[in-house]
Amino acid sequence: MRIGHISDLHILELDKPRPQQFLNKRLVGGLNLLLNRSNAHSTEVVQRALEHLDSLDVDHIAISGDLTNLALDSEFAAAEKIVSSIPDAADRVSVVPGNHDYYTPGAVRERRFEKHFANFLHSDLPQYQGDDGYPFCHLRGDVAIIGMNSGIATPWLFATGRVGDEELEQTRLLLQDPEVEKRFKLVLIHHPLLPDDHHSMQFNRRLLNSEEVLRTLRTRDVDLVLHGHNHYFSVFRLPKLGTPGTTFICEAGSTSVQAIGDDPAMAGKFNIYTIEDGELQEVETHLFESHEAGFIPWQTEVFRHQIREE
Repeated sequence: MRIGHISDLHILELDKPRPQQFLNKRLVGGLNLLLNRSNAHSTEVVQRALEHLDSLDVDHIAISGDLTNLALDSEFAAAEKIVSSIPDAADRVSVVPGNHDYYTPGAVRERRFEKHFANFLHSDLPQYQGDDGYPFCHLRGDVAIIGMNSGIATPWLFATGRVGDEELEQTRLLLQDPEVEKRFKLVLIHHPLLPDDHHSMQFNRRLLNSEEVLRTLRTRDVDLVLHGHNHYFSVFRLPKLGTPGTTFICEAGSTSVQAIGDDPAMAGKFNIYTIEDGELQEVETHLFESHEAGFIPWQTEVFRHQIREE
């Protein structure tokens, strides 16, 4: 199976915004858009990535959160339209929310993400879903894809996340289900579980219970964790706890970034993971070079240099 991984799309769609919608944390986010983010991220780049993924015959697409910028209904509608345009999207897409999708208490309370992406959140093992719908499980061939929610509404200048206690307990039980145990186990979550070469676990951006989440996944024989949030390419491999094997933790970067800058690891990207015989065989990374060239393969030597043991 070949699984495409995109993340941090940051779709911007301001449809007649009302001033009262910005009398909260969106005031800071809106200023950031004016100064930087609206130029950094491009919906056209996202569409180019999906077209390129389609040409590469991926079997499934995993989206690790931050589909919107400010969690506005207009942004969710635009993001939903893009995701739904993927051929056979209902069966071929797994998506979880990020902190930008839970940007305000109102977005969380109204469950805007869950309403717009309900078609992709159905679980093949619904007995493990909590009241909020997480974790969900998609059984696709010999792969089990588990979606976890680390999004929470946070104060100004914070982008932290947390996996709720009930969700974490249900994830433990789900990972022990016989239908999951016999498959390659892939977990999809937004916040990173480890610092990378470019980001520390910053106080105002970290997953608050990352150690507990990581220990749970390694103990329950998880093979691959896909996340977003840092907008930076990284691949880690850790020994599983209690069983032989490796837990890979990967981030592709922000797929919608349209400028490479000085560090190609920060450019717009997506990953493709090849899973065969119950093991991760290959990670293939494609980088957005320009609007003329689109996405191009990133050199495998760079990928090998990025891997490091923890």
